Amino acid sequence: MGQVRTGVARLILGIFVLGCASVRDVDDARGGAGNAGANAVGGGGTSASEGGSSNANGAGKAGSNIAGADSGDAGESNAGAPNAGAPNAGAPNAGAGGESGSSGRYPLFNGVDFSGWDRYLGKPTDNDPALGLDNDPRGVYSIVMLDGEPAIRISGEIWGSLLSEREFCDFRLHAQYRWGTLQYTYKDSGIMFLSGGPLGAVNAGGNPLSDPIGSGAFMVSAEFQITPGDVGSLYNLGPVAFDQSLHSPGSEADPSQWNDVDITLQDDVASLVLNGHEVSRASGFVLNWPYEPATALRCGKLQLQSEGAEIFFRHVEIEELP
Repeated sequence: MGQVRTGVARLILGIFVLGCASVRDVDDARGGAGNAGANAVGGGGTSASEGGSSNANGAGKAGSNIAGADSGDAGESNAGAPNAGAPNAGAPNAGAGGESGSSGRYPLFNGVDFSGWDRYLGKPTDNDPALGLDNDPRGVYSIVMLDGEPAIRISGEIWGSLLSEREFCDFRLHAQYRWGTLQYTYKDSGIMFLSGGPLGAVNAGGNPLSDPIGSGAFMVSAEFQITPGDVGSLYNLGPVAFDQSLHSPGSEADPSQWNDVDITLQDDVASLVLNGHEVSRASGFVLNWPYEPATALRCGKLQLQSEGAEIFFRHVEIEELP
């Protein structure tokens, strides 16, 4: 009998140890707490083109031929508390455009569909509610063939962003963009990084949050500004602060040519490069969500912005840095 009791005890102990190991593995994959949100104490200023507080869009459907426009299905907007999760610790989403190796750059756009991305749209007009996730009745986001290659088309008709499903920490992001011909308000777009918190939490550059939160067009983030005469400036959308050591907006290529954008974030230093020339550098990114302690901002999602004019993106690729 004593031997039986001893065997049972060992079996129970073994099961407990395995259970603890499983919980520990899950905790490790989840990582630490994510973005807690914040009130900025500085941070780069406000883009003149983003300073408005409400969408001036709402014009009729774009009058151009849209190849493969995706109307999307109605979805829900995540208007809850800031994202408390940590970056996806696993391998990149294979559906986001190819396989990834242990190092090197891999595509985030597969040229076929929006795998790895969510489509978010704010208000079509000031009197409408935000359309939310994957509810794109006017085909703001679509995939087209341009210059012989697949590209992401963003009409700019309704403010919002194409939002990466994953969060990224230290990385080197590469993308190309060029303007289209349609313009609803002014030529404005951007590539946002370190994005977190509720969907639709902000609607313009600077510190203010949308009221109510969830009625805006973008997530709280840092932005590589794309607008003529101010390409490569670094702005905060919402309560994000940083210390900027370089601000030298660059020049765009000829309208018929593609522009190269490179954003490197490593060890809390962001370097923004336009067509091979560094145009902005900053460090010390902090998120201060109202009534919450200030939090170092090290990881977040990516956003490709829809804001007033037609723009195309291609060769969207990322290298995750150690």
